[in-house]
Amino acid sequence: MNFKITPRRLRILILIIASGLIIYFLYLVKSILPPFIFAIILAYVLNPVIKFIEQHGAKRTYAIIITYLSFILIIFLISFYGFPILLKEMNAFAETIPDYTNQLQEMVRNFYRDFQRVEIPESVRQVTNENIQHLEQLLLDSLDKMVNKIWGVFSSLFSIIIAPILTFYILKDSDHISERILNILPTSFRDEFIELWQSIDWVLTKFIRGHLLVAGLVGLASTIGFTIINMKFAILLGIIAGLADLIPYFGPILGAIPAVALALLNSKWQALYVLIVMFIIQQLESNFLSPKILGESVGLHPLVVIFVLLAGGHLFGVLGMLLAVPVAAVGRITINYVFRKMIS
Repeated sequence: MNFKITPRRLRILILIIASGLIIYFLYLVKSILPPFIFAIILAYVLNPVIKFIEQHGAKRTYAIIITYLSFILIIFLISFYGFPILLKEMNAFAETIPDYTNQLQEMVRNFYRDFQRVEIPESVRQVTNENIQHLEQLLLDSLDKMVNKIWGVFSSLFSIIIAPILTFYILKDSDHISERILNILPTSFRDEFIELWQSIDWVLTKFIRGHLLVAGLVGLASTIGFTIINMKFAILLGIIAGLADLIPYFGPILGAIPAVALALLNSKWQALYVLIVMFIIQQLESNFLSPKILGESVGLHPLVVIFVLLAGGHLFGVLGMLLAVPVAAVGRITINYVFRKMIS
């Protein structure tokens, strides 16, 4: 079977090499990417509203301004009524950290005293004692890291305040940007690029809007559930559960760990209630919300999803896990398209 390098295949090869170089460059500058990523996500969220306003006779710039003003008003109202409550919870949580730390140490000490009464060989006891001490330090470090992560999430939101400005220019000049990109491409390749981009745009639109909606509903349901069972810091834990739910498969587990850990320090029954609440919410999400809202939006096998999540987390941390699935979905579409064109 002869494989000839036709001009068409050469262009596809150049496109693949250029894409690889772009990805490598983005990896090198990954520390400055969060505001731009957040801006793109925000653009996908706001674009339907802007298009709706445009359809009623407003110019795009005015439609963007109206949308921005509307969202600023909504955010102001939410912040005015909700942020003081959230800030109060976060301060209260920070103040209780020493108490939780003491409780945790006391639990380990009680376990250690009970363990000393058990008749076992001295060598086994020595190894076990070392592991218990290691476990105690690990639990304390984990509690400290959890607090830092919570504050880090909220502080990072302020560090990407520039994102709405970037979003404005993305929305305002989207047609101009698309036109400039098409002008760079050879005329014979433009229709193919448009076809490929439409497929990518559809997947990203469905994934971003769908997952944000599902995560928001999970966060709201978690807050309501924690409030019903009289769990402390219900709003804060609900927000954590909603943010964690953005990560497929692992998200619900990661979101449940802080709530279960804090509940265990109060009582075993409350920990059981938390598990029941999270289990019910997870069943509703996996059997009702996700199938209805998301469907098969990315078209990836669960094994592939788990692999890219682990790879993304290893390379880029939490941000990598959040972006792993949409990036893999875009890669799948691109590879399938290139392969289909090369063999045709």
